Amino acid sequence: MVLLAGCAAPVPTPQPEETPATPPPVLDETQQDDVLAAVGTTLEEAGAATDPELLEGRVTGPALAIRTSQLDVAKARGNADLVTELPTDVQQVVIPTTQTWPRTSYGVSVQPESLQPPRLSVYEQDGARDQYELWGWVRLFPSTTLPSFAAPTIGSEAVAPDDDSLLVTPTDAVAQYADVLNVGSSSSFAASFPDDSFRAQLAERAKVWNDALAPAAGKYTLTFTPDPDQPVRSVRTADGGALVVGTMTSAESMTAEDGAQVPPDTESVKALFGSAGTTNVLKVGYRDVVAIYVPPADSEEQMQVLGTEHVATSAANA
Repeated sequence: MVLLAGCAAPVPTPQPEETPATPPPVLDETQQDDVLAAVGTTLEEAGAATDPELLEGRVTGPALAIRTSQLDVAKARGNADLVTELPTDVQQVVIPTTQTWPRTSYGVSVQPESLQPPRLSVYEQDGARDQYELWGWVRLFPSTTLPSFAAPTIGSEAVAPDDDSLLVTPTDAVAQYADVLNVGSSSSFAASFPDDSFRAQLAERAKVWNDALAPAAGKYTLTFTPDPDQPVRSVRTADGGALVVGTMTSAESMTAEDGAQVPPDTESVKALFGSAGTTNVLKVGYRDVVAIYVPPADSEEQMQVLGTEHVATSAANA
């Protein structure tokens, strides 16, 4: 018995695979292509039918609110020319290494057929059994240079809304930009952001309305508020900063003296306003998405707004 025991083969010792120091990306590029194709098909079908219900399952968050409004406007006008072009052919993808949910990925489109700037889109998966859905998009500003990211085969770290390794947290970056939009150079954060084309566009619209309302003792206001129900989405850039995408709501008010009339002006606002009678008040609600590059904490650079989307979703006479 002793001899037999001495000749017994040793019990094998399990050799577990080493855990990688950096988690792998949660999607490979083929899987990301499949997500983009599925979202593109849904957008095309909903657009052809001008039916927002067809967006279900592939569009969510601010993207769903914005696209629903655009399709409603298209149906009311019998014309889809105000629906944002969203090519799902991409020139760049940013794939996260997040091992928990929700998981977020990003894509930069090719240039739309209209020759407008490319779109930066955000896709999100809520849980392991859920599909990736389009969460939001922005129209990149002309001549915008995006920061660099890790290759898709390596993956990029997701950044928490309260991450303090940056110049400001992602949540604060969106809040500070909203303050600049609201009060301009009077904002204590004005020096943190260079001028951009969105602010110039809003300033021009405010001037047009103020000039129009002046003879009727009128007033124009536009107020932006970060959306408390939609935490920002952020991903690490190659230099240790972050790409931050956040959503806001904005409220536009045009008020004139009693007896005056303030009609809707743009084609979208006219469609949303419908057959309501004009009064001396016009109120328009918007959904907004903004993309901001936030440098790392030790940087002396300014934050950079990369693009926005600003779409009317409601209009009323009081």
